[in-house]
Amino acid sequence: MRISERQPQYLFPAGAQFGSDNLVLRATARRHVVTEFAGPLSIKSVERGEVEWVVGDRRLQVDPASFLVLNDGQRYSMDIDSVRPVTACCVFFRHGFVEQVALDATTAVKESLDSPLRIAPALDFLSRLHSDRRRLILAQIWSLARRCSTELQPSSFEEDFLVIAQKALFVYRQIQTRIALVPAAKASTRAELYRRLETAREYMHGNLRGRVSLEDIAREACLSRYHLHRTFKQVFGSTPHAYLTTLRLDRARSLLQAGHSALDTALELGFESPSAFTRLFRTRYGLPPAAYRKISKIGQAG
Repeated sequence: MRISERQPQYLFPAGAQFGSDNLVLRATARRHVVTEFAGPLSIKSVERGEVEWVVGDRRLQVDPASFLVLNDGQRYSMDIDSVRPVTACCVFFRHGFVEQVALDATTAVKESLDSPLRIAPALDFLSRLHSDRRRLILAQIWSLARRCSTELQPSSFEEDFLVIAQKALFVYRQIQTRIALVPAAKASTRAELYRRLETAREYMHGNLRGRVSLEDIAREACLSRYHLHRTFKQVFGSTPHAYLTTLRLDRARSLLQAGHSALDTALELGFESPSAFTRLFRTRYGLPPAAYRKISKIGQAG
């Protein structure tokens, strides 16, 4: 791992070791490079800006409305080169921690006493990019990180890792529910179709700028436009176009909060026109972009 142009950063608890301890790593920088690092099971998040993690042949764009889960031993790279400072916050779990929580959460207390050598369930599909518009997991991670930066040892930090693991398992259960919605008789076919839908979803997260057609998304997922549109709506509850619009509006909100102008935001995210962006943003958030930006600046100053 190589870090240049150092900015405020910390590893908590001090002296913690990857894989042996639960820990939080938070850093702010304009330049940050990681090459083929294989760490323990982790959750990657971005409080400010956006970061692209490269995992195998996947390029996964993470912003303040999403997070990335990587499995134990899964290699990844990243290369931040930004004009504005970017703040990333990552939680690393010790080996087997989340799997043990999953095991305890899926069996009764009596069974755990009678069979202490039980095998933890495989958390298939958890290692993906996940949307978190309501910040159910992100708020917990960021709160822990901020408390760690100001306190020697927050009294609840051990419980925080447990709560974050439990919330990750909630995401896993949602995945299982979605897989069950895939219209296929065989479990193996459902799993493969769901994997392709996830590929389509991750592609949209990474291509918020410029025009993205249904043909582009379908080609990336190796599905026909018909089957992509039909199955995506059935599984995720919205069409690919509606999902992409939501992603762009969420990203626009983050950019406005970071000080970008409404015009620059509309142009950067590929909206048809500034007026179309204003109309969509007002419908979603109740305020035009310029007013939202002004309120955000007042809130940050306070």
